[in-house]
Amino acid sequence: MVEEALQLRLAVGALVIGVAFGIVAQRSKFCMVAAISNWVLMRDYRQAHAYLVAITVALVGTQVLELGFAIPIGESGFRIGTLDWVAAASGGVIFGVGAMLAGGCAGRTLVRSAEGNLGSLIALIAFAIAAMVTLFGVLQPVRAWIRQSAVPLATDDASVAALLQIPPWWIIAAVVVLVTLLVLLTGRRTRSAWMIVSGAVIGLLVAAGWWLTGYFAHDEFEPTPPLSLTFSGPLARASLYVTAQITTGTYFGLFLIPGVLLGALASALAGREFHWVMPDASRVGAFTFGGMLMGVGAILAGGCNIGHGLSGLSTLSLQAVIAVAGIIAGMRLTLAWLQWRDR
Repeated sequence: MVEEALQLRLAVGALVIGVAFGIVAQRSKFCMVAAISNWVLMRDYRQAHAYLVAITVALVGTQVLELGFAIPIGESGFRIGTLDWVAAASGGVIFGVGAMLAGGCAGRTLVRSAEGNLGSLIALIAFAIAAMVTLFGVLQPVRAWIRQSAVPLATDDASVAALLQIPPWWIIAAVVVLVTLLVLLTGRRTRSAWMIVSGAVIGLLVAAGWWLTGYFAHDEFEPTPPLSLTFSGPLARASLYVTAQITTGTYFGLFLIPGVLLGALASALAGREFHWVMPDASRVGAFTFGGMLMGVGAILAGGCNIGHGLSGLSTLSLQAVIAVAGIIAGMRLTLAWLQWRDR
């Protein structure tokens, strides 16, 4: 009975968090691809501001939970005592290339699929299948081989603060100051209070995920590492369930994706933004290939732009820092290539 009650908490909590994320992401068009492309092409910083604020709020909220309420964030997969830098960097680059080709990051692909965009739905399906194949299928040995390059760390904690042997609050304070200056000094003509608030809400949802899995639905007799927002693993497991009727993982991942889709769909319908959109024939290949690269890269890196880019960074994970640097590099290089090709 206790286990059933905890699983019910995980399921309901994941649905609530997923629905909230879907609504906010749909209304704000929250997207890492848009943040980079709008910044580079149009000097429009609104999406970038939202993403930076989301990271900052997630970081502060998560560290409050870990340091103030003793939630075991350090037991999450982002903070294990080995550094898998080759997989994180290469997977991040692969994911970044795929996301730019597909026209949206992991979260935006989910949201646009719920809005009726069939091109994004193609990318989402390719993402899920490729992630499943990389995590459970024929590419799993390749992933395991690449991960052999992981190096043990001097500490059992892959936190940047632990590795530098400095208090976490020093890093948090530096991030808060830096992001505040970036928001205040960039994009004055395009600055949007709504986008900043949306980013803050998404950051709070990341902290809520850690609280749910690390405290509210934590089983002290059969403890499992806490989780927060991430889409690549849940998509891989959903694809495995659809194709082979095999269930893996916790109820949090199982119900998070449906929650995001439901929230985005409800928001699109309420805002009269749901429309069936057929992809241009010339773009079908890009959607498919981009989605495949996103799935392979996210699983190889251990997370997508939400998993590493928000949840991972909120734990001060060094591996998340490396993966996010790879994602940004992959997106930026692909954007430069697309500009060159169009010229």
